[in-house]
Amino acid sequence: MTYQIKTIFPKEETAENNKVTERSTNEFIVDMSADEVKKYYISLLTRGYSVSVTFSPPELSEAGKEQDPFAIAERLELAAIPYKATLKLKAKGDYESIVKITKLVEQQDYDYDISAKLMIRENSSVDFERLDSWFDKDYTKYTILPKASSQDIMDLKTLYDALVEEHQKVSINIKAKVKKDDDDVFATQLVSYPDNTLIEFKLSDADIYGD
Repeated sequence: MTYQIKTIFPKEETAENNKVTERSTNEFIVDMSADEVKKYYISLLTRGYSVSVTFSPPELSEAGKEQDPFAIAERLELAAIPYKATLKLKAKGDYESIVKITKLVEQQDYDYDISAKLMIRENSSVDFERLDSWFDKDYTKYTILPKASSQDIMDLKTLYDALVEEHQKVSINIKAKVKKDDDDVFATQLVSYPDNTLIEFKLSDADIYGD
C-alpha cells in the first residue's frame, strides 16, 4: 500500500527596496509506503514543525470501484479515533429535480441551502421581477447544499443511500479528531485509509535551528 504526499511549507518572506515578497513552497512525493510516510512525518516534527494533516482518499479504488467511506469510519472506530462525517453533494438541476432531493433531505431532518441561477436572456422567459418565471427549465438552475454531518457516520447512511439511488454525485468527508503532532496517533490513523490516499501536511512554526 502506498500514499501520495503533499507538503505545504510555511511562507517565506524577503524584503528588498521597501518591498516584501512572500514565497510559498509545496513539495509532492508519490508512492510512499506506510513506513516511509511515518518516518517522514516524524522527521517533520524533529525539524521543529507543527504539522496539520489532511487525508483525502481517491474517488476510485484500483479496481475502479468507489471508495467506501463507511469502511474508513469503521476502521477509525476500531482504533478508538473519534471523527466527524460530513455529507457532500454536488446536485444542480431544474426546480422539479431539486425539489425531489429536498424531500429526501427533509425526511432525515437535515437543514439545507438552495441557490438559484437565473439566466436572463433576450429570448428567456425569466423575469427577475416576476417570481412565477423562476421555474423555466432551460434558463433556471438550482443547487442544493445539505447541512448533514455527524460524529457517527451511520446517521448519514439512509440519506447517502437514497441519493446514490437517485444517481446523485454524493460523498462523505471524514475528519478524524486527533491530537496534533503525535506520531503514535498519526500511525494509528494512517492505516485506516486506503491505497493511494493523498496525505497533505501543512507546516507551521518552523524551528529556526532546524535543517
